[in-house]
Formats: sequence, C-alpha cells, structure tokens
Amino acid sequence: MGESNGLTVGDEERGGTVESAKRWFLLDGNRLTVAALGVAFFVVVVALLEVGGAVPLENRQPLFYIFSSLISGNLTLITVVVSINQLLLSRELKSPGELRSQIDSIVEYRTKVEESAGEVAPVQPLGFLKLLFQNTRQEAQRIGGLVIERESEARDEVESLVTPLTEHLDEVDKTLDDPEMTTFEVLSVTLTTNYANEINRVRRIRSAYEDDLPPHVYDALGRLVDHLQRIDIARQYFKSVYLQSELSSLSRVLFYAGIPAEAISVAALLTFTKTAGGALQPALERLLLPVVVGVGFLPLAVLFAFILRTATVTQRTTATIPFTTMEQEG
Repeated sequence: MGESNGLTVGDEERGGTVESAKRWFLLDGNRLTVAALGVAFFVVVVALLEVGGAVPLENRQPLFYIFSSLISGNLTLITVVVSINQLLLSRELKSPGELRSQIDSIVEYRTKVEESAGEVAPVQPLGFLKLLFQNTRQEAQRIGGLVIERESEARDEVESLVTPLTEHLDEVDKTLDDPEMTTFEVLSVTLTTNYANEINRVRRIRSAYEDDLPPHVYDALGRLVDHLQRIDIARQYFKSVYLQSELSSLSRVLFYAGIPAEAISVAALLTFTKTAGGALQPALERLLLPVVVGVGFLPLAVLFAFILRTATVTQRTTATIPFTTMEQEG
C-alpha cells in the first residue's frame, strides 16, 4: 500500500550540478543577473558574426531594419508594463465588503493555526511558515511515538509514513533558519511538494486499519492531515503575494531598462545608418555594434528573466490538495 513520497527540499539534492544550475537559472538566481546573461549572449553572438565576416557593414540598410525593430519592440514592452500595472491595480480595487470577507477568512485561518500551535503566529511569511512546519513535525513525531510499541502491520504503515515525513520537515526547518529570507525564498522551500501523496496515504491507512488503530492514533492522523493542508494553504497564499510583488518589480525594472534602451537604439539608428565614412571610424563601429545590439535587447532579457521564474513557480504550484502534478513533484 506504500507510495513514493517524493519528499525533497530542493532539486539540487537529486540531480547534482546540472540540476543546481537549472534551479538557479529558473528560480534561485537573481533576475537581474539572469537578464545580464541574456544581454551578454546577444553581445557574444553579434561579435562572433562580426569576427566571422558575416557582418561586413558595407550595406547599412539591414542596420536600419534592426534598430527600427528594436525601437518599436521596446515600445511594445513598455505598453505591456502599463497593462501589467493595470492588472495589479484592478486586483487591489475591492469594495469594503470584499475586503472584509477576505480579512475574515485570513483571520479564521490564522486563528486555527494558532489554536493548533498553542501560541501567537508571527506576521512575517518566514516565521509563520516555520511555525507551520514545526507544528506538523511535532505531530508526525508524536504519531510515531504512539505506535512504536505496537506490533502490527498498521504500525509498519504508519512508521513508513511518518519517518520520511519527519526527516523532510526537519530539513525544511533547517532551511528556514535564515532570518533574512525573502518571500520568494520562503516560497521556494515548498515548491517541490504539496503533500497530496502523504495526505492520501494517511487517508488510506485510516480507512484500511480503522479497527486496528487506537482512537487517539486515528485522531492524531486526522490532525496530521489538517496540518499538511494548512501548509498548502499558506503556500498558495504566499504564492499570490509573491507574484504581485514580482510583477510590480518587473514593471519598475522594465521602465528602468526600456528608457535607456530606447535612447541608445535611436542614437544608433541615427549613427550607424550613415553612409560609410560617417561620424564613427569603421573599427569603432564594429566595436560598438555588439554592445548597442545587446543594450537594445535588454528589456526583452529582463522580461524573459522575470517571466521565466513566475511561470516556473506557477507551474509547480498549479495543483492544490488533494491533487498534485508531475511538475509539482519533480
């Protein structure tokens, strides 16, 4: 009746260097650094084309098309920024009744967590999630202690469930020890599983061994399910908070990157499209061309870096308990 739990704290624990690099690129890496790598890629490509003789610069008409496209494309990206801001604003504009309902549901959830933990929950995502994991770990450890002296198949099933779960929760707790973790870093700890498999196993155990399990163990398994569900609720809520913050950052950074990129692209259009023997020496033109093209692609690189992470987070948190997906477990 056992199922693979798939419990991990991060992809790097399974795949070594390749998976660590992949996770850094998709999730953990600073988005401005990833964008800078994208710009460097364009610079290197254009420089290699120049060195290989594929860009003789004898006919300036293609440069006119390139920089015209960059200018119009970056203006489109800035329009996208405005649309994103409008979307974020529309989500924040709510009636007093809607705000009251949202606050009441959040307070009710928080109250249940505090009643279970026996203490007032922190208001920061890091402290709140840490309390949830510690409370869940204590419940799993307690269940293991309740069945340790019973010789039965039910005990083996319960131990095979709570032992790896407790070890996993210990690892998560250690990961959350850094008080400087951002909202995304807190969220990323929970991206690899939503505990749907573990909850399903608990339900199967309670159903199959209802007569063999003492009432207090049966009830404790039910409380463990409640704890795991509360972790998933917190994860989904923090995801929405993170996405709003990330999209706001994307809007701001795109503006910062878009205006210089537009100015440099316009200047390049006016300079590089001159006839041969114009304002710049040919050697200087060849040196500046890759850099200017790279700067022209800066807004696209920024958009790519931010959307890459938000799309990955969304993909890995699509399903909510009691369901899961391969991407969420992978």
